[in-house]
Amino acid sequence: MSNLSDVKKRLSTVKQTRQITRAMQTVSVAKMRKAEEINSRSTAYLALITDIMRNINSRDCGFVPPTDGKDALLVLSSDRGLCGGFDNGIFAVVQNAIGDNTLIMPIGQTATNYFKDAKNVDLRFGQYGSAGNSGAKEISDYLIQQYGNGVKSISVAYSVVDKGVVCPKVEQLLPIGDITSDGNVAETLFEPSPKQVLAALLPLYLSGRIYGALTANFAAEQSARHKAMTAATDSADALILQLSGEYNRERQAAITGQIVEIVGATAALSSKGGRGEKRF
Repeated sequence: MSNLSDVKKRLSTVKQTRQITRAMQTVSVAKMRKAEEINSRSTAYLALITDIMRNINSRDCGFVPPTDGKDALLVLSSDRGLCGGFDNGIFAVVQNAIGDNTLIMPIGQTATNYFKDAKNVDLRFGQYGSAGNSGAKEISDYLIQQYGNGVKSISVAYSVVDKGVVCPKVEQLLPIGDITSDGNVAETLFEPSPKQVLAALLPLYLSGRIYGALTANFAAEQSARHKAMTAATDSADALILQLSGEYNRERQAAITGQIVEIVGATAALSSKGGRGEKRF
């Protein structure tokens, strides 16, 4: 730094930035815990309804999955920045899953901006990045209408937190035969018939899975933002320490320079005074 005022100004700026990153770090923890709590409450429900759907699919209920149409891929992202490489991770996974027959449906502002000029993209749900249950239902209602009417499969790409690490993933939701679940499929009696139960449960299943993906992705976003803001706060602390030392050195140098000037001026005055007494 060229002078004391420059160091002081930069030190003040870094301290203000640290206050912001620290506040965002704290807020992201609260949001992450809330999203994880919501997601955990729906986990048992989604596991159960998935097992029922797999059970129905194992029966001969007369439902034939469509074979013609596009493969719809919902891509979930963040709505805001300052979350490190969170979105880059999901975009890298999605690029490997995209084919010529893929219909990209971004959900979230970042994904919307990323895919807005891509081929075969539908931007109608770009504003639903952190949507609640009503948003998930609206998305699922539209997809159910399109399933078999131009769409032959529905998948979702989103991020989850696994042991503190944000992991992007792609899951196929329909056709049902490709669904995976950790539960055990039990023998079940369906009334009035598996086909009618399937028709009633399909909207609940799809909206539930999309809602689960939205809440899991939001929790992962907050986890990534917390890590990014923690790193930013730590960097600000290190820079504050460095600038404080530089400020103290500059200040000490300025004080030393002032002392040298005072001593020099005093010596000069004393010398002039001594010579004047001799002449007198």
